[in-house]
Amino acid sequence: MKLFVTAALACLIAAPAVAGDVVVTLNGVEARGGEILASLNTEATFMRGEGEYGVIASGDEAGTITLTFEDVAPGDYALMVMHDENGNGQFDMSPMGMPDEGFTFSNGGAMQGMPTFEVHKFTVGEDGATLTETMFYMRPAQ
Repeated sequence: MKLFVTAALACLIAAPAVAGDVVVTLNGVEARGGEILASLNTEATFMRGEGEYGVIASGDEAGTITLTFEDVAPGDYALMVMHDENGNGQFDMSPMGMPDEGFTFSNGGAMQGMPTFEVHKFTVGEDGATLTETMFYMRPAQ
């Protein structure tokens, strides 16, 4: 999961002829500074630090934010979001192996065990897609 930033930053590719926007409403964001890093991933890139599309937003606002991925080709994707609170470009884990920064995935962010593409995938049509997800923070704000 430490490759999350690479997924968000390595997502700029040429837009195909038929593409729509993916609009994500992200609830439960906590104002912890840093950046909100989001990526759309195919099965081939899921959890591998490479994403097809990426969005970066400020982590200074609490509440609900909207992320827009523009010109997304039709297909199956999984959304990965992390709140990189300290700006180190990594998804930090506690010494106990628990997430130390906020996160979510498409189709529900709170899960048991390692996330899988099959569980978190959704379909983007020619007109795009709309998702609503909730951020999860495992530790209190410092």
